[in-house]
Amino acid sequence: MKKSLADRIEEYLKVLIARNEDKQIEIQRAELAETFNCVPSQVTYVIATRFTQKHGYFSESRRGGSGFVRISRFEEGYYLNAIREEKELSDLLDKLLENRLINAREKELLDFILNHILKNIPAEEKGKIFDSLKKALLEFENR
Repeated sequence: MKKSLADRIEEYLKVLIARNEDKQIEIQRAELAETFNCVPSQVTYVIATRFTQKHGYFSESRRGGSGFVRISRFEEGYYLNAIREEKELSDLLDKLLENRLINAREKELLDFILNHILKNIPAEEKGKIFDSLKKALLEFENR
């Protein structure tokens, strides 16, 4: 039975991820589309539907001339911890806002910075970063 284009792209990406020591790859959407003789939107579709958090992956993309797609594999336990830790940080920021230690614009800026920083850190290092951020926010609150 012949595999669909989406199945072949998925299989190819999974092999690349498995071969990479840190379980993360960066690809050029256009180059991958050329490899499979398809349009970039088909690559986008595969990534959006088969490389989701539900399936054990984080994916992010940057469009444009030097754009890329980064796909990272993570363990299920890590995903649950990451959700819990992100909720804790969000709750701490809400508490700082509620106690008027920061204003709404500062909270928005901190949310943006935290999400941007955490998005670019390898999965195995995120726990340490969450702990440091949580400690810093708690120290700020109690000073």
